[in-house]
Amino acid sequence: MYIHSSGKNKFVVELTQKDMQELDITYEEMDYSKIETRRVIWTILQKVRDDLGKDVDPSGNLLIEAAADSRGGCVLSFTVTEKRRNSELRQPLKLTKTAESVIYEFKNYDDLLDMITAMKSSGLKYKSRLFKNGERLRLVCCTIPSADEKKIIEEYSVPVGKDAFTLNYTLEHWQSAGHI
Repeated sequence: MYIHSSGKNKFVVELTQKDMQELDITYEEMDYSKIETRRVIWTILQKVRDDLGKDVDPSGNLLIEAAADSRGGCVLSFTVTEKRRNSELRQPLKLTKTAESVIYEFKNYDDLLDMITAMKSSGLKYKSRLFKNGERLRLVCCTIPSADEKKIIEEYSVPVGKDAFTLNYTLEHWQSAGHI
C-alpha cells in the first residue's frame, strides 16, 4: 500500500493486487453501500492516520474516487470537502469508480522504444493503445499506471491529459498504431 498526500485536502492510496487480497476485496466488489467496502475504507483511513497524521472522519464530507490499475490493484483518491454549516444537509459519503484514461505523448519512435525497453528490463508489462500523428505518438492507458510504471513512462514522454476531451480528440484526430 502506497499512501501520499497530493494537497492539503487530498491524498491518494495505491493498492497492489496483494493489498486487495489482504483486504479481501476486488475492484468490482467495491460499493460503499456494502458493509465490506466500508470496512476496507475504514481500514485504509486508519493507515492514512498512522502514516500521514491526517485524521479523516469517514462519516464526514469525503469524496472517494476509485480506478482499477493495470496489475489487479486499484488507486483510491480521497478529497476532504469543506465542512458545512449545521443548517445545511450533510451529503452521504460516496465511492465513485472512474474509468479514466491517462494519455502520454512521445516526440518520436526512439523515445517510445526506449520506454518499452525500460519497462521490459524492469519486468513491467503494461497494455495500452498507441496512436500516431506524424512523428509524434500518443499512448492511451485505459487503466491508471502504477507508481513504477508511471515513473518509467514519464521518463520518456509527457502526460497530455486524462480528461474526456483529450481522449476523444486523440481518438478522432490521431491514427491508430496498434496496442503495446
